[in-house]
Amino acid sequence: MIARRHPSQNINRSIRRVSAIIVMLTLFGCGSIPKRLDQEPFPLSNPAFFDTLQAYMGAPILSGHRVRILLDGDEIFPAMLKAIREAKKSITFVTYVYWKGKIADAFADALAQRAQEGLPVYLLLDSQGAKTMEEQNVTKMQEAGVHFAWFRPAKWYKPFHYNYRTHRKVLVIDGRIGFTGGIGIGDEWLGHAEDKDHWRDTCVVVEGPVVHYLQAAFAENWMEATKTMPVGDLYFPPPQEVGPIKAQGVRSSPMESSSEVYMLYLLTIAASEHNLYITTAYFLPDGLLQDRLIEAAQRGVDVRVIVPGKYNDNYLLYQLSRNGYGRLLKAGVKIYEFQPTFMHAKTMVADHIWGTIGSTNFDNRSFTLNDEFNLNFQSREVAKRLEEIFFQDLERSRPISYAEWKKRPYRERFVGWLGDWIKKLL
Repeated sequence: MIARRHPSQNINRSIRRVSAIIVMLTLFGCGSIPKRLDQEPFPLSNPAFFDTLQAYMGAPILSGHRVRILLDGDEIFPAMLKAIREAKKSITFVTYVYWKGKIADAFADALAQRAQEGLPVYLLLDSQGAKTMEEQNVTKMQEAGVHFAWFRPAKWYKPFHYNYRTHRKVLVIDGRIGFTGGIGIGDEWLGHAEDKDHWRDTCVVVEGPVVHYLQAAFAENWMEATKTMPVGDLYFPPPQEVGPIKAQGVRSSPMESSSEVYMLYLLTIAASEHNLYITTAYFLPDGLLQDRLIEAAQRGVDVRVIVPGKYNDNYLLYQLSRNGYGRLLKAGVKIYEFQPTFMHAKTMVADHIWGTIGSTNFDNRSFTLNDEFNLNFQSREVAKRLEEIFFQDLERSRPISYAEWKKRPYRERFVGWLGDWIKKLL
């Protein structure tokens, strides 16, 4: 006898299907990105590349920084909480993810305590990414005096406004110490990527003049949400050079005429000469980015990409990403799927000299719909460390061959084709 599904099960399945389609529509909304490059950029070995990049990014590459790269919750959360507890003048924090759990409670307690002690503390949360945050933590912080706001809450008279999010993760202490990267405030990031329940991520803490650009990224979102502006030396103290590293802060927003972070990725890929190593949670390059990756591989650049494997937070996007591997693999781009857990880091390093760490994924949502922030480095020291981390992750990743990709199950092909078809309608 065949068991019949309860009507509610059919309804739930339909809701899940519709939700998946909405995710796709949201992910591939329209945006302003270039369709081609009229002229080849200078190679990374030419100083003119960095002059070009500064002009396109609208941000200088500044000298005088001290930098430390942090891996996973075991390193990142203690460093952030220590900086919050030791802050002397101000704390500003914008983040996309703030969920519930042990680490969410720890941050709420730390921020509330500093506000109670009289320190100006500002917390801005994306209303979509942090929608599962516990109300008790909001209340705790507000009662303690934390300046708290939601970014772009849903409004019936602005239905499409909700599609544009702040995906930035920026914490600034005293206007002098800045944290950014991919990590969210959730227990999924605890640990050291040791199993499927503890995600892999990369962040950076920086001191020096570029911190003003992290603060500006916070202030831009805060001003939209509250119509107020943090100003003065509590937030923008006179810049001081504290180390040997050159850094650049790039904030990207769909409100701009073009995506700065998209141009950052496009120009770096096109200018690379020796190696290009990319790590991303969502790998959905458009046609122009695919062309540039293929051209790089064909001119002898060692192009490698680490993406999530079977452990990921969205099956549909995972299959859509896999659906696009074929052209790249056939041309010599090497793709690896991270095995132990969900790979959530967003980094790129090129030619042993240029690297970026930030909130930007390799997809259209990050390039044209989200507010993002990336910290870039013109530094052999930082590039070497990013390469070391990349190869550590590579040891725990599985290479995907073109032959294997061609043999993927028809169910996976159909899901990928469906997502690709939806994308073409937009």
